[in-house]
Amino acid sequence: MKILVHFKSGFKQTFIVPKCMLALEFRNMAREIGGNIASIEFSLPSRRQTDIASVELRNEVFRLPDER
Repeated sequence: MKILVHFKSGFKQTFIVPKCMLALEFRNMAREIGGNIASIEFSLPSRRQTDIASVELRNEVFRLPDER
């Protein structure tokens, strides 16, 4: 699952997170990386992305390049 986190500092970070990760666990991890959270946007990967990398995304958390 792709998650965009908006931090109160104005910083934005996109994460690719396995569906099995608990929301509380993710929130705590994101807070450690970027500080206080203003909002979180969730989106599912497209069907094509799911077919290509479903095994790779199940157990890993990936940080995509920073967005400003």
